[in-house]
Amino acid sequence: MLRTFCLVVIGITFLTGCIPERHAWHQKLTVVVDTPTGQVSGSSVVRVEAVFWGQLPATGTEVEYDIRGEATVVEVAPGQYLFVLLGGSQERFKAFAGDRFAGMTRQEWLREIPRQTEPVSIPPQDAPMMVTFEDITDPASVVRVDPADLAASFGIGISLEAVFLEIVSESDFRQSISQVLSPPFFERWTILDREALEQGGIRNPYFRSLIGDLSPSDFIRN
Repeated sequence: MLRTFCLVVIGITFLTGCIPERHAWHQKLTVVVDTPTGQVSGSSVVRVEAVFWGQLPATGTEVEYDIRGEATVVEVAPGQYLFVLLGGSQERFKAFAGDRFAGMTRQEWLREIPRQTEPVSIPPQDAPMMVTFEDITDPASVVRVDPADLAASFGIGISLEAVFLEIVSESDFRQSISQVLSPPFFERWTILDREALEQGGIRNPYFRSLIGDLSPSDFIRN
């Protein structure tokens, strides 16, 4: 087994001319919401690991990412929750701190991201996908939330104040979504997926709805 692994590594090194680089960082997304009773906020920390291969002729893959963490949750009103999903976390910091990496190749800015100390602000129109559940116990009740019009989903006087992203230490890593979405919630989601597949597969209207476009991995990846 070890001999086979070594041969694979040697083969990759021969093809690419270098051993792949690994970079990892923790990034905290903080969401601040204005409400009639004052500001509320929520944050979550996601671990991003990037393996930079260079250009592999066989796959065309330059970098592979792995994400671990949870969606950001904000309780905007009693029993009403805003979820900011994980999708796009891989290169989000680079996208909104682009001036810091001007002229750098991907290999270069991957090296620099873990060293960043200043947060970046994400404009509301560029915020990650946001959703809520009309019934917090029912995955099928998921609805999309417009970052520019939180009032349409949560009521008059509720609006998005700010979204920040910053690189933090591993010790800041914490989880909170399980306090809102319990394991039975995701078990119910799995059952809904299975039932829809059994009742017509991708032709089932379920898969043309928002829940059909999402999966539990949009909310939590461990």
